[in-house]
Amino acid sequence: MTPPPAGEFGLGARIKRARQERRLTLKMVEAASGVSATHVSEIERGETTPTVGALARIARALGRRTAFFLEEVELAEVSLVTAENRVLESRAAGAARVERLTTSIPGGRLQVARVVLAPGRSHRGARHEHDGAEAVIALSGRVRVDAGGQSMELAEGDAAHYDATLAHAYTNASREVEAVLVWIATRREVE
Repeated sequence: MTPPPAGEFGLGARIKRARQERRLTLKMVEAASGVSATHVSEIERGETTPTVGALARIARALGRRTAFFLEEVELAEVSLVTAENRVLESRAAGAARVERLTTSIPGGRLQVARVVLAPGRSHRGARHEHDGAEAVIALSGRVRVDAGGQSMELAEGDAAHYDATLAHAYTNASREVEAVLVWIATRREVE
């Protein structure tokens, strides 16, 4: 990923803003990161771009994750999703309706959605895996969760949690009524 452009919302401006928010001088950042104050100043002014290693050290000195400075657009620290502004998606030819309950925050690793599954249908066509963890909470209906070769049927109020590196899928266990669930996923830290 390439760093954001220079300017008001660019990499250097973000570093400077984070440094000033913590009331740190360039010399303090140098002492904490091992990156010279002169180089940090040049980065803040957009005159140079840091190496990934230097950026990681600066980020640690500023109490931030490296990803915070690499987001394409600057994201708010706090995200609010109201019932009126939820993003609604349709999946697998109408098999599922997904309402996003979270939006991105800097370095965000958490996704939450409300999922409505059509009778007998799955959110995805096949089992899948990814880094991180998942949890499924049944709000209504019955949901079958398959994870790592184990199959569990959840009734209203039941929940399952599993390592998402295991092949997994979830399906509406009923052929008559919709199932509604909350899906939560995290990604593992990559830094």
